[in-house]
Amino acid sequence: MTGASASDPSGRAHSWIAHLREGGTTPWLAWSHHGAAAGGPLPGAQQLELLRRINLAAPADRALADRVLAAPAAGRGKADLPLLGLAPSGFGPRPVDPATVSAHELLRVASVLLADDLVGLGADPVRATWPRPWRRRFRLVGDPVLVGALREDLLARGRPEGGPRTFVVAVGAPLDDLLAHTWTQRCFETGTKPWAEWLRFWRERDQLPARADLLASVRRWNARRPFVRIVTDLDQLPRQVGVRRLPEVRVPGADQAELARRVAAVVGLRVPADQRPGLMRTLQRRMPGSGAAPIGVPAREREWVAASAERMSRSLTRAGYSVVGDLADLAPRAASAATGTGGADDRQVLDLAIRMVVDPSWRSRRPSEGEGQQ
Repeated sequence: MTGASASDPSGRAHSWIAHLREGGTTPWLAWSHHGAAAGGPLPGAQQLELLRRINLAAPADRALADRVLAAPAAGRGKADLPLLGLAPSGFGPRPVDPATVSAHELLRVASVLLADDLVGLGADPVRATWPRPWRRRFRLVGDPVLVGALREDLLARGRPEGGPRTFVVAVGAPLDDLLAHTWTQRCFETGTKPWAEWLRFWRERDQLPARADLLASVRRWNARRPFVRIVTDLDQLPRQVGVRRLPEVRVPGADQAELARRVAAVVGLRVPADQRPGLMRTLQRRMPGSGAAPIGVPAREREWVAASAERMSRSLTRAGYSVVGDLADLAPRAASAATGTGGADDRQVLDLAIRMVVDPSWRSRRPSEGEGQQ
């Protein structure tokens, strides 16, 4: 090694990158080897640190390493960050130690990798069988997570929605759950704002999003009063759609929803708008679980949610629709009984993203083998 190469910080950086490409896990500040400087710009600290953490999670994969180092950082955030110790360029972001790069910044790169994987996978085909002629005619509205999963299950059993003399079945729940499920399902369809920002948007307008507002959901179909059922007792829901039982539906965890929200933003740049929901629902079926609790309404918003639930209950009572259960069940749960979380922790979301980046099984297994919502 020559004195010139030993004093060249660019040579040290290229040597560290080669180490990472081979599966190395040594942090940048602990790296002391030097090599010949190569041409071309260096990857950003976000890409390099993400690759190091991927190497910690799985054996070396040269093809994956190349993808990580070439991936851009999606969405709003910092540009590619230069490594601490290299000569500053005089403009742009300040050099950083990759180990200090936030999980948020690493997720901007990881979400690009997952979005590209999802687009390459394509949407799962919709499973359907011939409609049964004696089936009950219904249309499901309400709780988006529950309705979305049950709609697919019923279609696969020969019980699609629609038809003559259709009953509109509005699936209710405590309003804090309805709001959380509405946001969660948006993450797995078209993407949306961050949870706290989305919730504040509706609270400042003192309105409910369409799918959380049971009265608005029913009226959208212009159903006459005898053909409407507001269901808050889910044990009686199978009878309302003409089956003996329905599958249990698990609500995605806060980390799953937040990761999906980030991936959806990138997928929207890769495919036409009409293709994104199908791809994102494929992700919902295949995304592995982590055991994290679903998103929950934070305490500061609960007063508004309680007032909105009471207003919705009064409106449904005045409308005179049949209720299967009790409209009092639309009231938000007591704060002490809430099981959800007020937000997703970026580090937990990053752990899930890295699991999916290094383990391609979610792309190859059949949807029924997934660990996600259904």
